[in-house]
Amino acid sequence: MIRSQNILKLLVYFGLFIGFSSLSLTYLFGSCFGASTPIDIKTQNITNQNLRVYTIAFWDDYGNGSGNYVNYDSDLQPNETSEFCIDSDGGKFWIVAKNEKNEIVYLEETENKKTEFRINVNQNAEIDKVQIAKELTFKKDKSVELEMYLVWTNIILIVLLGIRLIKK
Repeated sequence: MIRSQNILKLLVYFGLFIGFSSLSLTYLFGSCFGASTPIDIKTQNITNQNLRVYTIAFWDDYGNGSGNYVNYDSDLQPNETSEFCIDSDGGKFWIVAKNEKNEIVYLEETENKKTEFRINVNQNAEIDKVQIAKELTFKKDKSVELEMYLVWTNIILIVLLGIRLIKK
């Protein structure tokens, strides 16, 4: 009986260790930790809409949307500012903003030299670039949604393991 309780406690400790480790790694790799060429980006929403801000960095031919990395920054309320970091190994990247209807309202192609962006409604973007940005940000939205689901599941499991540990 005591041996099985010790094994159960050991499994609970192991579960807590794995849970906290996975949360820490999720947070760590969500930043620019280990980026070879980090770029600090500052965006300001000067529209009257709630926007989701993304960056799309390309390391291949960006004309067809291959060889890219999409980074979701945050939801920006009107007149709100955000600062975040991306890893861009040179070349060009896009700043993209979507409204609550998932419409691309801002797309700016820039090089690594520009790092501050005032986001306003921009309808001058090329249609093919808007289509590529829609597809890539849609995939990133699904990825972020799944990641948040897994993080919250992990937190719930950690709490349950903690309760189990306290009860014993």
